[in-house]
Amino acid sequence: MAVNYVDYEVLTTGKTVYTNQAGAIMEVIETIKRMNSDLQQGWSNETARAFVERINSDHIPKLQKASEAIQEVSDYINTYLANKKDEDTQGASAISG
Repeated sequence: MAVNYVDYEVLTTGKTVYTNQAGAIMEVIETIKRMNSDLQQGWSNETARAFVERINSDHIPKLQKASEAIQEVSDYINTYLANKKDEDTQGASAISG
């Protein structure tokens, strides 16, 4: 028989870690955007324009997708955790009679 064990603390920690890492990626994006603004002020030619455009059109969207994907993991863990707690509560009330 398979063992079905859920450590709520581990799931809660996992949910938080994934959310924090998704947020950290968003902080990286904001830092890159600020740096690009600084670059445009101190480096103005076609190479600079192409560089900043490439970062904005290619790299930043990839980072945003990574952040969204990591946040999806956190959301999944959170939903699973809520459902499991509900199941456990219902099961406990069925036998407490």
